[in-house]
Amino acid sequence: MKKKTILLTALLISALSLTACGNSGKGKEAVRTKPSELKTSEISKSDAVSAFGNFKLTKFDGTQTELTRLLQNAELTVLNIWDPSCESCVDEMKAFSTISGQYSGKGVQIVGIVRGVTEKQDQDALAVITKTDAHYLQLLDTTELDQKILNQYTETPTTLFLNRDGELLGDVYTGAKDQAFWEQEIEKYHSQVCVNDHPADCATG
Repeated sequence: MKKKTILLTALLISALSLTACGNSGKGKEAVRTKPSELKTSEISKSDAVSAFGNFKLTKFDGTQTELTRLLQNAELTVLNIWDPSCESCVDEMKAFSTISGQYSGKGVQIVGIVRGVTEKQDQDALAVITKTDAHYLQLLDTTELDQKILNQYTETPTTLFLNRDGELLGDVYTGAKDQAFWEQEIEKYHSQVCVNDHPADCATG
């Protein structure tokens, strides 16, 4: 009788042990989610407006907009931070000017942020814009822009990629890069953010 009891007990313990391992494995699998697999639609709107929140922006001509409104103009927004005294910014801005034309109407917008310039139509900044033909949207420096973005990225030039919901995509790039580099990076991020309900925005450069 003792032998039967011991045998039944051993079998019961073995079965419980196997059940516990199976549940543990399933539990881990259920909660495993790669960040790259998360879709914007799975993020609440309050969380999606995001890396920097929403705030007012002042354009180079003195008119105002908001970050969320600006981002709705394209699937991918390239923010390039520069200042008029930055010599290495010049060639890069020429490249962005060309790229801006290539992607016109195709879901990518280039936006400049003029660090340290707070007056509309500032002559030093205007001279650089004219020299580089960088007539894409340029934003003036403001206290709020400093607090939200510029204080986080002190080097010039610095370039960031944002999607429609204000999420920061990939790396933050410091230092000037050439046109070929930016075309490659823009294609990479553009393909990530393209969605079927904006077919024109998914056209390639």
